[in-house]
Amino acid sequence: MGIGNLRLSKAVFLDRDGVINPPVGLDEFGGTESPLRFEDFRIFPWTAEAVKILNDLGFYVFVVTNQPAIAKNKTDIIELRKMHCLLDYEVKMKGGEIKKIYVCLHHPDPKQVVFTDLLVDCDCRKPKPGMLFQAAREFNIDLARSWMIGDTWKDVQAGQAAGCRTILIRNEIDNAGKILNPDFTAENLLEAAKIIEREETES
Repeated sequence: MGIGNLRLSKAVFLDRDGVINPPVGLDEFGGTESPLRFEDFRIFPWTAEAVKILNDLGFYVFVVTNQPAIAKNKTDIIELRKMHCLLDYEVKMKGGEIKKIYVCLHHPDPKQVVFTDLLVDCDCRKPKPGMLFQAAREFNIDLARSWMIGDTWKDVQAGQAAGCRTILIRNEIDNAGKILNPDFTAENLLEAAKIIEREETES
């Protein structure tokens, strides 16, 4: 079969903190803080169910997450990997699958970054859509049939820049004063998955 005849897949891209798991208070700038230790990483009780719903609709599910705390020396890659192993396990236990977790470790501010090899103004850090484009290349994804679900303006902009439909999980702290125009809003990931289920059924 020639590449022109390959059927493109569809995907749902999930932000992590605030969507899959709760944040752990506020950072030094007044925004929500990501879990920095495995012991503080708690998955929302509805996360695995929501992923299973999306899988059953024929979507690949990916996580696309900014994690600059490593560049700032606030946590390390071992803690991050342990968190993501737990996430994979919890989802698989409920019959779902996260196809791949994409992580941007970079940060562009030299005043905050400790590890200078991660001091990069990259294309993968949301609101740029680089992680979504990477997944599309690696897994033959039709971004126009795909969705981005996140809780901040950065997620919405990344999804829109990639040509996806977007769902914003309500988050007053990180979006204060921001102009947002997602396709839909939801209280949590399970509600977002049911919005997509409805849209798929009606289309």
